[in-house]
Order: sequence, then structure tokens, then C-alpha cells
Amino acid sequence: MPIVRRFGADKKIDRLSIILVVMLAALAFGGAYAALHFGWFGSPWALAGWLVVGVAFLAAGLGIQASTGPRNTNVHGAARPASESEAQASARGQTKSPLRDQTFSD
Repeated sequence: MPIVRRFGADKKIDRLSIILVVMLAALAFGGAYAALHFGWFGSPWALAGWLVVGVAFLAAGLGIQASTGPRNTNVHGAARPASESEAQASARGQTKSPLRDQTFSD
């Protein structure tokens, strides 16, 4: 039964995405018509040229955002994951930290 409910939810998401894409396309066509009607562009070819340049910059910007890798992933020194016994001892508060009792001169 959960599979049927999940499939129904996917259908609703698909319908919503189609409606959103249609609304976005209608706004884009309306904006293009208004831009040509008010004379912001001399011809439909000028509008198409600006759209190509705008889409190219958008694609380049999204590509830069998507290609960033995780940061601060290098581990230096003797860092390692705790073993199971160390994790349990730490949870009980029975840890010995070698740096806790050290003092450092300024």
C-alpha cells in the first residue's frame, strides 16, 4: 500500500512541476512580447541575442556554483576516528586527555 501512496505523491509533484514550467514559460513569452512592444529591443533577433548572452552567463554561473568541492577536508597530524571503546569511555566521562594537564608558555 505505501508504494501506491508514494506513486500518487510523485504524480502530484509531476503535475505541480508541469504547472510551474507552463507558468514560467507564459511569463517569459509575456516579458518578451512586452519588451518588443515597448521598443526595448529593435528586433526579435536583438532580443534573441541578449537572451543567448544572458543564458550563457547563467549557465556559467551555475556551473561555477555546482563545481565547488567540499572544503576543510584535510586532516593534519594524528587525527583519527575514535574506536568503539574510546567512544564508550568518552560517553562515560572516563577519558584521559594528554593536553588537559599541560601548560604552555606565552
